[in-house]
Amino acid sequence: MNSINTLVIAGGTHGNEGTGISLVKKWMNSPSCYQDLCPSAQVDLVLSNPEAIAINRRYVKHDLNRSFSKTSLESNLSLYEFSRARELNKIYGPKGENTKTDLLIDVHNTGSNMGYCIILSALDPFTTKASAIIAHEFEEVYIYYQPEERMESPYFGTVAKADICLEIGAAQHGTMDPRFFYQTEKILKRYLELVEEWNQNALQQKPSLEVEVYTQYKDIGYPKTVKDGITAMIHPDLIGKDYTPLNEGDRVFVDFYGKEIFYHGKSPVYPIFINEPAYYEKDIAMSLTTKSIEKW
Repeated sequence: MNSINTLVIAGGTHGNEGTGISLVKKWMNSPSCYQDLCPSAQVDLVLSNPEAIAINRRYVKHDLNRSFSKTSLESNLSLYEFSRARELNKIYGPKGENTKTDLLIDVHNTGSNMGYCIILSALDPFTTKASAIIAHEFEEVYIYYQPEERMESPYFGTVAKADICLEIGAAQHGTMDPRFFYQTEKILKRYLELVEEWNQNALQQKPSLEVEVYTQYKDIGYPKTVKDGITAMIHPDLIGKDYTPLNEGDRVFVDFYGKEIFYHGKSPVYPIFINEPAYYEKDIAMSLTTKSIEKW
């Protein structure tokens, strides 16, 4: 993108993730919090899933953040989240080359100990350079690259030309933590300043920075049987240890009788979303990533 003319900041794509919800509500009520930071772009604020927000639940009938694939958007499925996805796509899309939105920043909370995790679905020139600066300026910021084929990606952010998802945690779903609230607000404000720098062709002139990048390798599920369902838990060695290297033979699960289960596979890998509460229903115990040093 030569310039970022339209920017959306979203909260409440999951209705029980309070940081983004409260920040968007605050900025809606007090536009002076953000309006002067990026005068060259139109900045829209949206509460993505208002019905789920009203009941403090992740979703009403279906995960909204799994409803934005081209296939889903073209369907006639009547569940609330599918209808809401079509509505958001009409307002901020349509998904694809003709979208009205240049950049979408979607703010989430995770129950995993992931700090301030920047998730990028594509290596866009702005999002990489800006995120590298954020990672250098703020503590506990991590960059996670989860490559997506945009048209079939189910995530809200892929309605825009470029997107950034912020995953903040460990945070209990349905609750608020002031540490995360204020620091996330600072990060969002910094992104707006960097958009303005980009539009003034100043950011492009800054030197590249070295950053650690965690790239999606694969998800692994819990040990389970048809009869009993999940039969083992995340091993205590891993609880709260997101981004810590996992090697061949390391303990990864322990069953209800104390039997330890060991990791076998590509190593080292770096688990994230460890024991994420919302992922039990998706049979994801953790996502495994590889780590590299990149210059962005």
